[in-house]
Amino acid sequence: MSKMTRFLLLGSLLLVGGAGAQVKETPATLGLLEGGNPRGFVQGSNDQGILFATASGSRGQLVPYTKIRGEGLDKLIRFDERTEALSEARVMFGEGRYDEAGEAFGVVARNYAIIISAPQNFASEALFYQLECLRRAGKFAQLGQLMEAPVVVTVETKLSDFYQKSFEYQKLWALLGQKDIEGLRTALAAYQQPVLGDAKLLPTANFNVLPPAELAQLGYLRAKVFEADGETEKAGSDFYRAFTLAYGNDPMVSKLAMGASMQIQIQNPLIASDDKAAISELQSVAYLFSKRFGDETMPAELKAFAIRPSVPVPVIAPDAEIEAAPAEPEEAPVEAEEEKGKGKGKEKAK
Repeated sequence: MSKMTRFLLLGSLLLVGGAGAQVKETPATLGLLEGGNPRGFVQGSNDQGILFATASGSRGQLVPYTKIRGEGLDKLIRFDERTEALSEARVMFGEGRYDEAGEAFGVVARNYAIIISAPQNFASEALFYQLECLRRAGKFAQLGQLMEAPVVVTVETKLSDFYQKSFEYQKLWALLGQKDIEGLRTALAAYQQPVLGDAKLLPTANFNVLPPAELAQLGYLRAKVFEADGETEKAGSDFYRAFTLAYGNDPMVSKLAMGASMQIQIQNPLIASDDKAAISELQSVAYLFSKRFGDETMPAELKAFAIRPSVPVPVIAPDAEIEAAPAEPEEAPVEAEEEKGKGKGKEKAK
């Protein structure tokens, strides 16, 4: 089979299931090294170039990327339909409607599969955002399935560095969705500081210095590894770390981590024995959860703890001696300061 045939077949491959009207060509403008800036239609793509026709429906010719201006991924290929194709999905994404947005991005990625191998193409961009929608919606099993699709590699190979950090974390969440705990454990090791010297005394390894939003994700994912190992104390510590770091910037991680933390705390035998400190700790998390996310999704046994914990007020004994606060030095009267200034002036005059 020729290279030309292989990349023409690419449009019929993968993505996510479901019916879709795959386009056979999409309008674009090229910036050629020689030959100006022709307008026409992209009918296919592969790693070597694009299939380009100057008239709609006519047979296209392979235009190698080496003949298009620009370095690396920054090739001068302007897809006319990029903004319109992504606009509806972007609006839903911005509004936090991740289920709907994910479906819409998936449609774009599927329908424009013919450009999936072109540099900076919007089909790969749509695929990236479909993955992100699944992550933000907490659909990790579906994320894990989609991450195995061969075209997902184009997110890494065809999109700019802007997307790569988030894509790294998408792959971590996909491992959780695939229930690949060993793979997740190995992947997380790259984000942890070496356990040397005094660090060996710590219950868990420190993470590298990273932004709070990233540390929150890593904390939750490592907690899931500890939880799978049966190390609930370490898991609880990382869940707590995750929801405190994510509380204001990643609602999904915060909600998941708070829920997992409460499930661990309620299993604490001290709760059953009415230990005030343990109950107060659980009440604090449950109360914050109910105020941030509502108590509708909370199990009944946890909802009972969703009250503001009582804060002990220190009681002062009637005969206790209270030390008086030290007196503040009195300020010199304004008149005295003025006389003092005049005296200095007379001495200088002498």
